[in-house]
Amino acid sequence: MFKIIIDFKDVEKGFNNLIRYVSNDRNYFEAQDAVRDLAYETALQMREEINNSRKRPARASHKLDNAITAEDLSTVGGVEIGIGRISTLNAEAPYWEMINDGASYTTKTKHIVPFEDGEFRTFQVRSTHVIEGIDFVGKAIRNLDKELRVKMESWGEKFLGEMGK
Repeated sequence: MFKIIIDFKDVEKGFNNLIRYVSNDRNYFEAQDAVRDLAYETALQMREEINNSRKRPARASHKLDNAITAEDLSTVGGVEIGIGRISTLNAEAPYWEMINDGASYTTKTKHIVPFEDGEFRTFQVRSTHVIEGIDFVGKAIRNLDKELRVKMESWGEKFLGEMGK
């Protein structure tokens, strides 16, 4: 039995790890490569979703884009790929949850912000702003689950869900 885990668990938001099993070991290396490719494609899709949903021009640092990566966590007895490590996101782009979920906030300092129309707007101290969430994490997880299902069915395998843990 081959186990595929996509590690993202957030109980408060209802996300759980995607854990799928392939019951035939003949697809082991093909499955590892396919899951790895899907993980890297998912990280790319997350970055594209963020950039396509921007209301203001991207800053040169691209902190959130750069913080969303995919990486092998384990390849023993299956494949575990991490996409968007929470500790990295929190350290490098601590506002990622506001962009994902939406939020309102109050500015602490006066600042000038560029907008897509080329205009600059000045925000005073204690002005309130609302960020509309884009759910890039949820969209990525739903798409990844769908892509895994298609890939596994192409191998003639069924999702075995949480069986065999």
